[in-house]
Amino acid sequence: MRLSPARLTLLGGAILSLLVGIGGANGVNPFARRNPITELYHKNLPSVVKITAPDRRGGEPNIGTGVIVDERGWIITNWHVVQDCDTPCVTLHDGTQVTGKVKFARRQWDLAAVEIKTSKKLRAQRLVRTDDLMVGELVAAIGHPYGYDNSLATGYISGLKRQIRPAKDELRDIIQITASINPGNSGGPLFNINGELIGIIVAIRNEAQGIAFAINANTIKEVLSRLLSAEAFAQVNHGLVFDEKLAGETGERQSVVVKAFQGICEGEAVLQPGDHVRTVAGQAVINRFDVERALWDHKPGDTVELRVEREGKSLVIALRLGTSTGAGSAVSASPADAPRSATAPMAKVLGVSHGMTSP
Repeated sequence: MRLSPARLTLLGGAILSLLVGIGGANGVNPFARRNPITELYHKNLPSVVKITAPDRRGGEPNIGTGVIVDERGWIITNWHVVQDCDTPCVTLHDGTQVTGKVKFARRQWDLAAVEIKTSKKLRAQRLVRTDDLMVGELVAAIGHPYGYDNSLATGYISGLKRQIRPAKDELRDIIQITASINPGNSGGPLFNINGELIGIIVAIRNEAQGIAFAINANTIKEVLSRLLSAEAFAQVNHGLVFDEKLAGETGERQSVVVKAFQGICEGEAVLQPGDHVRTVAGQAVINRFDVERALWDHKPGDTVELRVEREGKSLVIALRLGTSTGAGSAVSASPADAPRSATAPMAKVLGVSHGMTSP
């Protein structure tokens, strides 16, 4: 007897229900509940924070998200999240609240850095190079939409190299995503399926669904490498010019490569163009910002060790830090360097320009 397609479908569903029922009755789960997204969420949640910025005019506080980028308490978020506050309240993933200090806020990139001091051990995220992003990649965002703490949103990359204008300044090389992003997600991390930090949530399209935007990690690294450089922190000059290389989909797929060197090495081993830098002063590095922050606690005249790979061989090179010859890109003591009162707190009142909203 031949069964019709409809009867085959019903029969298949009945068999599946029977198998699941038997598995449940025997205390055996037939399907794994953990998947790459659950792994991503639980692994990266400790690096995500909630940022609450009081309104100086007495209104409702501005709520956004941030991500820890250095274990010593450095957090990045959006400019519009903290534009009206110097000392926001930062809530860690475990509920611990700490008063933060806005160290810089730049409207032209819609980026800000907040520093916190805490005895808690912090977990930092490392920004990856994003030249190989693909439309169709699965992505995930963690944030605090409408105050619902530590919420997960997933979607796909739906566009690359977008240009948007959520406020007065145009943002370029923006990642477009389909994830459900809402007010409170601003400044939060965007991860790829491997849990790598590829961007920071910045805006959503008004009167649309599934159209949201994130600042590219490449842009963020450039800003942090300039404003939070070793020169800015410790007035040291390392003499290095870097490039970043990508290789493959998994494993150690990103490395820092010496492009030029105008410093001083002690001993016989010297840095050469093409050297792949693996560690600086004992800290693993995968991007230029990693190199800068590895030298924050050093001073001119110090000698630090660099582990590099050259033609398949591992070398240890002693680098002597010089003195900065210029004023450097000193970090602001407060966010007053940017015209922070130019627009209303967008994450709170949903300030709109050209159909864009900052969540």
